[in-house]
Amino acid sequence: MNRQPGARKTQILETLACMLEQPHSARITTAALAKEINLSEAALYRHFSCKAAIFKDLINLIETLIFEDSHHINATEPRGRRQLGKQVHALLLFAERHRGLTRVLTGDALATEDWQLQAQLDNLIADIEAMLRQSAQQAAHELPPGSDAGIMASLLMHWVLGRWLRYVQTSWRVPPAEGYARELALLGL
Repeated sequence: MNRQPGARKTQILETLACMLEQPHSARITTAALAKEINLSEAALYRHFSCKAAIFKDLINLIETLIFEDSHHINATEPRGRRQLGKQVHALLLFAERHRGLTRVLTGDALATEDWQLQAQLDNLIADIEAMLRQSAQQAAHELPPGSDAGIMASLLMHWVLGRWLRYVQTSWRVPPAEGYARELALLGL
């Protein structure tokens, strides 16, 4: 079978994400990952130099997916306040669609991994917050009087992180988007 370049790497990332969907799954080893794909560990290391490189690419994939959603929202929703609300909703729905990736976003899957992965994740979270801040700045005239775009973005990011974390901690029983609209309405969104 002749695979396209990168197809095996994609398969490895998708398999890792699926393995991470298991509630309370233990640390995933490269041996377990290779076995799940029906590869040898040596074959796995032909595609990735180390386990940290696999997680690094997984975080890059998360970033790509989240910002694709954001760019689509920005292109289709001109009103700042609605844009901000849709971005928050998209972040919540992302978690529901990608359970394994949500374990990465909350840091749960990275707890026993290379510390540099957490730094990369911290940068991604900061970028998401910057995206929310930009939308909040565009919506400044639509937000409650005295609202500060930076504080609003920080509050929303912490709120989203809390909902993601609750989803992971409840083994996927409390969907992040459940009842979100009522809570956002309290913030004037």
